[in-house]
Amino acid sequence: MVKSAPNTFDSQLLAQQAIQAAICANWQQAAKINQKILSFTKDDVEALNRLAMAQNCLGNIAEAQKLYKKVLSIDPYNIIAQKNLDKISKFTSTKPNGGNTVPSNGNDHNLSKLFLFEPGKTKVINLLNLAPPQILASLHCGEQIIINPKNHAVTITTQEGTYLGALPDDLAHRLIAFIAGGNQYEACVKCSSPKTLTIFIREVFRSPKFASQPSFQCNPNNYFDTDSF
Repeated sequence: MVKSAPNTFDSQLLAQQAIQAAICANWQQAAKINQKILSFTKDDVEALNRLAMAQNCLGNIAEAQKLYKKVLSIDPYNIIAQKNLDKISKFTSTKPNGGNTVPSNGNDHNLSKLFLFEPGKTKVINLLNLAPPQILASLHCGEQIIINPKNHAVTITTQEGTYLGALPDDLAHRLIAFIAGGNQYEACVKCSSPKTLTIFIREVFRSPKFASQPSFQCNPNNYFDTDSF
């Protein structure tokens, strides 16, 4: 039986479903829907860009690069593909601040290590009071970001100082106290969409003052405490 192409309404509906999945950070579902769209229209640039973003957030860096390059082969001036491919290229060469080399040439194993869950020492959290969509859409999975404790809040920025969002109040108050007492933390982007930003925070140094106090409460039933790439 010959497969018939979906009508315009079906294509639009699938696109909306793909966008909604991305907004909810359901990257497996987003990838599946965009792949379905591409099974009918293989050169759909918007679906290719969405699929590349989903693969990127799933940690499939090499596949994301391949998809962005395909977009550029179809539309050489596509700004979304150009920008994200450039960010991936920079990310896969060296980690910011002189850190270890991160995934390149299809090696996504190190990205899994980057998001390794450690009870009491790591936390995955959705930020609040987010930056504009165009800023969030430019972020890359694994990109290092900055934690900025203030008197009564903790904001998150890019390394260049661009505001991204803020931690929920309960977590912010906890980290403010720990940082003031000598604890040190690092953070990076786990996944982002125009309307959501999920980050990964890791305790990298625990002050002797807090030797027996974990930075984060561990809830094994909480997706955001246990999920990893």
